[in-house]
Amino acid sequence: MKVSQIMVEPVTIDKDQRLSYALELLEKKGVERLIVVENGNVQGILTYADIADRLGVSKVVALSIKRLHVSSAMTEPVITVGPDEEVTDVAQLMIEREMSGCPVVDGEGKLVGVITKVQISQLVQKFKDVKVEQIMTKEDILQVNPVARLVKARGDMLAAGYAGMPVTDGGRVLGLITERMVAQAMAKFTVEVPDKHRANQVRQIRVVDAMLQQPPLAHPDDSIADASSKMLDAKLSSLPVVGKGNRLMGMISATDFTRFVANKFKVPEAPE
Repeated sequence: MKVSQIMVEPVTIDKDQRLSYALELLEKKGVERLIVVENGNVQGILTYADIADRLGVSKVVALSIKRLHVSSAMTEPVITVGPDEEVTDVAQLMIEREMSGCPVVDGEGKLVGVITKVQISQLVQKFKDVKVEQIMTKEDILQVNPVARLVKARGDMLAAGYAGMPVTDGGRVLGLITERMVAQAMAKFTVEVPDKHRANQVRQIRVVDAMLQQPPLAHPDDSIADASSKMLDAKLSSLPVVGKGNRLMGMISATDFTRFVANKFKVPEAPE
């Protein structure tokens, strides 16, 4: 299967646009990234993670999101792929480079599409015989308490390379926190809190102020087809996997699905 068969139309933005507009565009279009272009050429990528990073830096928290530009937060340079590349190869590239998506450019370097873990996750919806427990992440599950500070939770997510993590209390799943939720909470904070108070109050934002309460959940015996549908319908990139009493057992994510595709649609063999 070629990239051209599953890529989607990119949502683009100019590097000189306000960061507040970029956040509004992400939400309006229901996407996780914007492709920053100039004269049809890719200049960078802007994601919720980039916005969260920019707004979470102590030296800029005193600035409102309305005063920052896309160029101050975008990621560059950008790794691109071609429309004729194999999806399994691109999935492997995403896993190796820890990318959630990349622009698709033609032979002249012009932007023609974008492929993300969302499109790759859709490919597992026909695998009803593969169970969540076969590919889910079980070890070193990052989790956070609802009263933890949001800035600390964001730092832990960044260090672990996760785009989301479950919010738990005593092992029970209460919610989910993602890069999108962090970015939205930080943006709201920079607008609502007066300039002189931002630097002192930003660290007082709690996870409960940003998290999704009662998120959709997966179970170990669910098929990855069902888990993928549930995740995509909720516009999430990960789901907590729970057992009896909503006790956390693991996480299933778009990264797990991408790893499955990169392995030629096979369950990775367990290490000996």
